[in-house]
Amino acid sequence: MSIIILSEFRKAYATVRLVESFAKLDLPVSVYNPNKFDVIVGKGLALYHKGQEIDNPKLVLTRTGSGTTDFITSVIKQFEQNNIACINSSTSINLAKDKLGSSQLFANNGLPIPKTMLVRWPINQELVSNEIGFPCVVKVITGSHGKGVYLCKDQDSFAELMELINSLASNKSLIIQEYIGHKVGTDLRVWVVGGKVVGAMQRSSANDFRANISNGGTGTPYKLTPEIEFISRETARILDLDIAGIDLLFDVDGFKVCEANSAPGFLGFDTYCKDDMAKAVVSYIKFRIS
Repeated sequence: MSIIILSEFRKAYATVRLVESFAKLDLPVSVYNPNKFDVIVGKGLALYHKGQEIDNPKLVLTRTGSGTTDFITSVIKQFEQNNIACINSSTSINLAKDKLGSSQLFANNGLPIPKTMLVRWPINQELVSNEIGFPCVVKVITGSHGKGVYLCKDQDSFAELMELINSLASNKSLIIQEYIGHKVGTDLRVWVVGGKVVGAMQRSSANDFRANISNGGTGTPYKLTPEIEFISRETARILDLDIAGIDLLFDVDGFKVCEANSAPGFLGFDTYCKDDMAKAVVSYIKFRIS
């Protein structure tokens, strides 16, 4: 039995690196597009990929992240119902991609987060001003790579953005978040694998308040501290993520949790930190199936 990687993009950098790392450890692996499955629920729980029935693998490595649709969730759940370990699980993936729900969990468990509001139309701008203030960050409910994240510097720019979104969006729910401006355009990406913090990278952008590497940011290795390790481990634990990319914001007195990613990219760490995240992931997978 082989290991299955669920990825929409076979040639994506992370997928290619994972396949190479599995090969180095002589672990057979197959890459399947989660959108190409048919799910059969009857006397048994069968899965077909492009018309071919899939034998149960040893383990499924999910690389769908915030793009995990209801359909993909059903595919992952089918493996789980067949008692196949999925890393990460369907439940933890959906917890991580729900930005408000994950913030609620973090706050309930005492983790430091920016003050956050969920709003729907008509938006009470006075309440936003009183509770969050300006500047503020406006986010869509789900997303990754810094997409759907906007900075409103003042009340006028906030009103203009709300008017534009109101004219275009069918789903009128948004997240409004306190702006943490201690180090503008800079954050930390911390990798957690199997409950262990394996590295941290400071991401910076000279032109954008979002520091994502995919948006043109650059990275440098960052020394781990007990605070960084504790917050990152706890964030992954609360969401039950075996593999996580935790984004931390620099604040005056420490760090605040921005979000958790269930399928973090590898390119930034490989390029700027010279760390082999694919090897870390595959070594953990080998441990889980041994």
